[in-house]
Amino acid sequence: MSERENTQFLRRVLFLGVFQLLLIAVLLGRMYVLQILEGQHYHLLAEGNRIATRPLIPLRGQLYDRKGVSLAQNETSFRLVLLTDKRDKIEETLETLSTLIPLSEEEKQDTLKIVHKKRGLDSLILKDDLTWPQVSAIELRAADLPGLSVEVGSVRDYPQKLCGAHLLGYVASPSESEQEEEEPFLTIPGIKVGKGGLEKYFEARLRGTPGYSAFEVNAKRKVVRELQKVPSSPGENIYLTLDADLQAYAQEVLSSYDSASAVVIDIRNGDILALVSTPSFDPNLFPQGISHKEWDELRDNSYMPLTNKAVSGVYPPGSTVKLFVALAALQSGVIDKTTTIHCPGYIYVGNHKFHCMHSHGDVDVSRALVESCDVFFYEIAKKLGVDRLSAFYQHMGLGTGGFEGFPSGKKGLVPTKEWKKNNKDAKWTVSDTIQMSIGQGYMGATPLELALAVARLVKGEKITPRFEGAGDVLFDTMGYDKDNQELILKAMKDTVNDPRGTAFRWRIPFEGMEMAGKTGTSQVRRITLQQRKAGQTKTHHLPWKQREHGLFVGYAPIQNPRYAIAVVVEHVGGAGLAVQSARDILLKAQLLERAP
Repeated sequence: MSERENTQFLRRVLFLGVFQLLLIAVLLGRMYVLQILEGQHYHLLAEGNRIATRPLIPLRGQLYDRKGVSLAQNETSFRLVLLTDKRDKIEETLETLSTLIPLSEEEKQDTLKIVHKKRGLDSLILKDDLTWPQVSAIELRAADLPGLSVEVGSVRDYPQKLCGAHLLGYVASPSESEQEEEEPFLTIPGIKVGKGGLEKYFEARLRGTPGYSAFEVNAKRKVVRELQKVPSSPGENIYLTLDADLQAYAQEVLSSYDSASAVVIDIRNGDILALVSTPSFDPNLFPQGISHKEWDELRDNSYMPLTNKAVSGVYPPGSTVKLFVALAALQSGVIDKTTTIHCPGYIYVGNHKFHCMHSHGDVDVSRALVESCDVFFYEIAKKLGVDRLSAFYQHMGLGTGGFEGFPSGKKGLVPTKEWKKNNKDAKWTVSDTIQMSIGQGYMGATPLELALAVARLVKGEKITPRFEGAGDVLFDTMGYDKDNQELILKAMKDTVNDPRGTAFRWRIPFEGMEMAGKTGTSQVRRITLQQRKAGQTKTHHLPWKQREHGLFVGYAPIQNPRYAIAVVVEHVGGAGLAVQSARDILLKAQLLERAP
């Protein structure tokens, strides 16, 4: 072997030797870390310690009214967390726990069912909103309650309680079907989601983003220490168009009745200022889990306190739609302001007699609206025809729902020839058109739709309602002839403020705050010819569900319109109480506006 080759060989041997020494050093270093630096950690694990992760529930975004008044907030609470890995011990733990805090047999069984579905070391919020004495009792008996720990959390609180329950909705645990169909977020133990109203409508923005905590648990299933924490991100706070003071007042006014609803819209921008349904309920019953007894009482109540009647109650709108029939006839040229029709108190269509409240004689469109003459509208509806009438109703917002995507919201019904053929398997008749002209027959509308239609009529623009936002909004024009619009608005003014008007008794008597509007009474049962001959045209003596609904739509103040309103009072036999309620609410809205 030459000297050169010998040198190369020695270099290779030296390189391999150094490489081996480095490998040995790395192995020794790793052994040092595992046995010396982290030896205690792995020693604890070997003795029964385990590492678990727990999702951290994000703080839900809060809801405020237009002035910053809290409507839905989070209150600090103590919650009891259960580790679910030792299934054989949990039943015993629950029995011990039930001697310290109220824990029904139903709650125990529900917990065991949930635990059975869990795998490995997982956690479950067993009880929320614990009192301080309960926390103290649990901590004193901690040794007898393996797998249980108390931690600080939050609980949803609705300080307005019954006021706005339907509009705001509530939060509760997601159902099993929701957990199976939706994203993993809903499987987080203790998570609460919006179950109605704005809580559900704004769910994606309110819920926030969960974090997680990794912690160490000893053989007795007690938390030893937290190893890592990724904080959750809170949900968005949302400021609504709602006026909490007006909402509370409207709720108070309508609570006098068995069942009623009202909507107030700001004509300038479509802001929903109040949206009320009665009877109401306390949404604070739901976040911690409502009892079966309380749920049954709400569900079985014949006045339907869980139903948001302002957006899902569909009622025959009665004479309130005469405003839109008159405007449609004027716009189409079927009539003008001088057109008169003779009202003898009835008309015949074939052999069927359609009645009016009185024999009005010769009436023009203004007087027909002020005194609510049915015959006038029967006659002009026949000339308009169902196609033009249906199209105009829909243009005003009837049959549209009023607000897209609101939970439990429904659309009213504006019937057409096609609708009757498809749903009744029958042809449209002149009688159907006549019924439609006074808001009866197949017609149906929600209070929100009626309030929207009035706002569009007064503003002359295609207003869209909103629950959040600020400032004025530019809307498309409705395309009315200005003279026709002013004629209808003048008739609405006289309906309330002229002694001939159907709402004169309930006007606002304060200068600069007067209201205008239109009354409506919608039948829920037909009055037969025999009953009319016997003078039985009223329904106050009948059982509650057979009496007419009372309605009123209107606006205020007359000189500078800002507030549009629709009120429905169910089964009160006439429009009077609806007008009174609207008067009080519109007056309150103006007083609040003027308040410093």
